[in-house]
Amino acid sequence: MSILRCPRFPIRVALGLAVFTGCMTISTSYSRPSAFEQTTYHANLASAAGGPPTRTAAARFLQSATWGPTSQSIADVQSMGFERFLDEQFTYTSTNYQSLPLVPATPPADCPAGSTCRRDNYTMYPLQIQFFIDALYENSQLRQRVAFALHQIIVVSGAQITHPSRMAPYLQILDNNAFGNFRQLMYEITLNPAMGSYLNMVNNNKTAPNENYAREILQLFTIGLVRLNPDGTPQTDAQGRTIPTYDQDVVNAFSRVFTGWVFAPPPAQGIVNYIDPMVPNESRHDTGPKLLLRGVTLPPNQTAAKDLQDALDNIFLDPNLGPFISKQLIQHLVTSNPSPAYVARVTAIFNDNGSGVRGDLKNVVRAILLDPEALEDGSVNPAAGHLKHPALFISGLLRAFNAVSADGNDSSDGYLNPQSVNLGMDIFNPPSVFSYFSPFGGVPGSTLRGPEFGLLNTSTALRRANFVNTMVFGKIAVSANAPMGTSLYLSSYEDLANDPAAMVQELNILMMAGGMSPEMRDAIIAAVTAVPASNPSKRVRTAVYLIGSSAQYQVGR
Repeated sequence: MSILRCPRFPIRVALGLAVFTGCMTISTSYSRPSAFEQTTYHANLASAAGGPPTRTAAARFLQSATWGPTSQSIADVQSMGFERFLDEQFTYTSTNYQSLPLVPATPPADCPAGSTCRRDNYTMYPLQIQFFIDALYENSQLRQRVAFALHQIIVVSGAQITHPSRMAPYLQILDNNAFGNFRQLMYEITLNPAMGSYLNMVNNNKTAPNENYAREILQLFTIGLVRLNPDGTPQTDAQGRTIPTYDQDVVNAFSRVFTGWVFAPPPAQGIVNYIDPMVPNESRHDTGPKLLLRGVTLPPNQTAAKDLQDALDNIFLDPNLGPFISKQLIQHLVTSNPSPAYVARVTAIFNDNGSGVRGDLKNVVRAILLDPEALEDGSVNPAAGHLKHPALFISGLLRAFNAVSADGNDSSDGYLNPQSVNLGMDIFNPPSVFSYFSPFGGVPGSTLRGPEFGLLNTSTALRRANFVNTMVFGKIAVSANAPMGTSLYLSSYEDLANDPAAMVQELNILMMAGGMSPEMRDAIIAAVTAVPASNPSKRVRTAVYLIGSSAQYQVGR
């Protein structure tokens, strides 16, 4: 994404308090790729089309398909090819959000504020730990990336659903359905108790229907506010105005559809059942006729379950669903500014996977990741890529250097959410139903879409550099909440320290999929060369810090 490409790379390394070295100047100018860059681009595309992927092509692919490339995963993709790698990823089962014991709504006296009991039962701490452990070490990388993308589209927030035991089933639904059918995902999410509580569907009564879930499932979770072409561009009328997908009457009708659902019977006295799906209470359900999307009318006297299934079918069959969801998945996984042609190709797979099946997310994800626009070198398209949100930024750096415990003898404990919070993203605690940042946000000073820029400001830009400084020149120490701590394993690159150019090129492939600009490469080589050859560790750390804190690294391309 050329908006973050800096013409010069400042050579400053802070060994104590970090200084920001990445230029965040925004420019939409674009220079034609050099002959060398064009040759590299065509070679990468050729490898994607048939031969073994190059290392840079493999690394670029892994930026979208995992939480960050590693030396081993790059070698695996080269050996297996893109298709076989995806086939293997599709076999991995859901991640490790286990069902937790339900607890009372109000902490008992023996679970005071600040206690381990309060932390483990009334905050997102256990789920956040699991999230980062899975991101760093689990094989099910693609399932995790897709599930987290779905979490950002179909939102429940721990800021309101504060019990991890109540949030875990919601996360399990996203994991289990990441490669399933979107229609099944819609059904399970609609009856999930955490969603029911978050958006007021549980106990929704025909005497005063609440429109919260009805509005958000239409506006944010499925079809959006305006009619779309299959390529994701807005449809317009004869006067050039966008065409709304629905009106208030339709919202009112859906709010009546979503009446009559309550929590399942409690597992114990004083414990609300957030594990099992909500169940119907027919006495609360509105049985009148309901005019839904596209003039479809539900007949009177249907049960709550029948109304629900018919209404979800009505949404699922809407022509807006494919482009609305496909474009957002592309944006979360690959690029904030996909071309209309890219969106149209993925929408076609969403609408029909080739076997007459609509909503097949596995084939949608495959189409997203294997599309020529996803595989092409980012230097070819000035609008390619997306700013790495904090979770991806953190996990990508740590995975690249095989994160270990603070003493280097074990694995990280996954206590990384405080670092993410510091960068603007509190995992599983998005501030609103619009998620951690507005999906409609843009890049300041340009016409480009860039939702993640909603989290980037002067403070968080500096904190990103400080985080890299902490990990490269220090560690996350052991503490009450971090029993193992976290550090980077950088020693494997010390053998290259005597050849700064070779070392920087290896880091360029691993960290940036070969996307480092010539100016940045030359500047980092000069900075590394200035470090005495007798200190190979400092040479490696200097290079990793300069890359990791740079603007070019922070935009995945």
